[in-house]
Amino acid sequence: MLHITSATAARCADAPDVPVRNHTWIGDVDAAGQVKRDLSKPVPSKAEIINAWRRRQNNVSSFQFAWTEQQCHRRGWLPNPRYAEREWLAIPALRIDRTYAVTKRLTVNGNSMRYSFELDRAEEPDGVDVVSPNGDNAGLGVRRHYSYSSSYDGQRNEIRVTSLSTSPPVAIQHVGGSVDAQNLDMRAIMLTFRPLDAAMGDLLIDRAITNERRAFYRGRSTFLLEERHDPAGWKTILWIEPERDFIVSRLALYFEQRPIVDMDIDYRQDARWGWVPTGWRIIEMLADGMRRLSSAATVTNYSINNLVR
Repeated sequence: MLHITSATAARCADAPDVPVRNHTWIGDVDAAGQVKRDLSKPVPSKAEIINAWRRRQNNVSSFQFAWTEQQCHRRGWLPNPRYAEREWLAIPALRIDRTYAVTKRLTVNGNSMRYSFELDRAEEPDGVDVVSPNGDNAGLGVRRHYSYSSSYDGQRNEIRVTSLSTSPPVAIQHVGGSVDAQNLDMRAIMLTFRPLDAAMGDLLIDRAITNERRAFYRGRSTFLLEERHDPAGWKTILWIEPERDFIVSRLALYFEQRPIVDMDIDYRQDARWGWVPTGWRIIEMLADGMRRLSSAATVTNYSINNLVR
């Protein structure tokens, strides 16, 4: 198992109130402000992408990742229909911004998976369970320290929510299919090691086409794999780096022409397994139309083809 000690993603709390209006990196644009094109290399075919992804997926039968997230739960957060965010969905619309540190773990073996996280939400005055001396009722009440685990065996899913600080009994649900295989916070890992899996992978790759020219993104030559809009108006765009084994360095989810979710992914080169994600940074559009940093993740350790039980 490899341990990663250096943080590669920005901490959410570093700039909690700085709006993000664009996604252009310094050095990727020319003097006229246009994104630099790379005319020296051709855009690979879609078949080349799929072949590279299939080769990497077939080489990795199992893997385990652990990571931490600095999360900014902001007022006006908007859910999306593609990539769930379990912690956000578990809390009603917020009246004030809050920041949490969340530890997470993912284990995949073949087409089965287990995803878990632990969240410790401090008590806040709400005028009901925790009485505020100054009448503030914008809180969330008593402390909630709990773990969430989701186990999928390839057909059915068991979900457990367990209190780690108080006495409520565990809440257990059984559902068909996987409820967490498309979770937003696992996309970087799944697009690396399970990109073509029927449940965990890029589900609408059959709707995607490559663009005509390469461009520079974060200083590297990339091209786009862009999904045609679905009938409801949603689409996903992937920024792919051919020279780094067709890894995905950025994912963006659009509704009509508006960017709803942006994810930047950092990697390190493992001597045996190639490019491995080490962190990611997620920017999301809020109800007021502004785009802000919502979470920053840093991988703390991982294991490939050697599960630690």
